Amino acid sequence: MAKKENIRIRLLKNIYVKNILLIFLAGIALIVFVLFFLNIYTKHDQSVNVPAVKGLQVEEAGGILTSSNLQYEIIDSIFQTGGTPGAIIEQIPKEQSKVKQGRTVFLIIQAKGVQMVPIPELKDYSRRQAEAQLNSLGFDKIIIDEVPSAYAGIVISLSYKGQEIKPNQKIPKGSPLRMTVGAGGEPLDDSIPDTENNIEGTFFE
Repeated sequence: MAKKENIRIRLLKNIYVKNILLIFLAGIALIVFVLFFLNIYTKHDQSVNVPAVKGLQVEEAGGILTSSNLQYEIIDSIFQTGGTPGAIIEQIPKEQSKVKQGRTVFLIIQAKGVQMVPIPELKDYSRRQAEAQLNSLGFDKIIIDEVPSAYAGIVISLSYKGQEIKPNQKIPKGSPLRMTVGAGGEPLDDSIPDTENNIEGTFFE
């Protein structure tokens, strides 16, 4: 028994064993410190619900977000027909999401100016093609006027406020447009002489 105790004492007095023990204890202390620091740094269990600010003006929304210990940033402005200029139309994260205090909420607002869209050349397009292209550009109020023409369903002209639109002319997005389309019923161009009748007339003269 005494021998075993002597061996332990000798091991503890050994400088290499002492260093290994000190390194081991220092490692444990470091791990405990890091875990404690991370717990404070990440504000564990300290989260807030993101308030709903859609539809509000930025100034009003900013006050609400700041009072909830959140930051905010405007990342984009989009024009939407019928929207209120300057109002928030989207927020990221969504309302009622749980986030850490100090998190930034990203806002997309309604543009204050009207978006101008260039209108491509649509003359001689089919009515269906022209309407589909205008709809994709944000124009869904299209008045159709049909007039007699050689071909039915072909776009003859496009106008805005009574003025014919030139190719690539910019028009306020969503504005009502008037499209003149051929209705058919008009004979084809008969300016070409009737060759067969002319030949017959010449032969019998």
